[in-house]
Amino acid sequence: MSHALRVGLHVALVMGLAACATGGDGAPRAGAGLGENGQRSSTPSAVEPNAAINADVRAAAARQDPLSQMAFWAREVEAHPQDVVAHRALSEALRLAGRNDRCIQVSRDALRQFQDDPALSRSLGLALLSTGRAQDALRPLAIAAGNDGQDYRTRSSIGVAFDQLGRSDQARMAYQEALAIRPDDPVTLTNLGVSYLLTGDAEQAEQVLRQASALPNAPAEARQNLAIALGLLGRVEEAEQLARVDLPPVMAAANAAYLRGLFQDERRWGDLRESLQN
Repeated sequence: MSHALRVGLHVALVMGLAACATGGDGAPRAGAGLGENGQRSSTPSAVEPNAAINADVRAAAARQDPLSQMAFWAREVEAHPQDVVAHRALSEALRLAGRNDRCIQVSRDALRQFQDDPALSRSLGLALLSTGRAQDALRPLAIAAGNDGQDYRTRSSIGVAFDQLGRSDQARMAYQEALAIRPDDPVTLTNLGVSYLLTGDAEQAEQVLRQASALPNAPAEARQNLAIALGLLGRVEEAEQLARVDLPPVMAAANAAYLRGLFQDERRWGDLRESLQN
């Protein structure tokens, strides 16, 4: 399989999901301890900001570059160790900057003080998932989802974790729970389509991924995986045309040539389908 196709089964988790402590631009919100339904989350030991905390300074930090944000929130945690908001913001700033291992360490340390805090649990779960530790991610993600009945994003993340573990039936149940809350969420639909691809059901994957791709703000992963589904169904020219939307023409053509070669070699084609189903 070509490199592009080997890495072609993309979930939309990393680009599409942000925990409740982030704003729409992916930057940590200052001074907010709200769940995704707008309700304030609380834990017995959580302490909200006091008068010594400058809300304006925290708001300005959200407009800084990722490195500056991480440094700012680290100082805030040191200055206000009982402030759950600072711990949440630091954990999420680390995760969004790609410092997943550090996010895991910081989140776990904070959760010793703020036990089962939903926002910290969500950051921890997503960071674990991003580093391939799906089994470890399930508990914190379940805590986060259980705190908010409308949190479709975390439920979709739970589906990704189950798919990584090869538990496709449970993954699809999680995706359906997310879609019951937000029926036309393109990220969840993309992840559901990938789930079907992973079990070799290219026809069902095409249907779901086409629905995702047609939605506003559809992630690039929806189109990329739809192209793979079309290729697996033998519609190579259509797959190449769609792949050109997001891939360089040379790479799209290479993928198409690879797929054409597969269909001319029944043994290679059978091996590919078997690898998708295992």
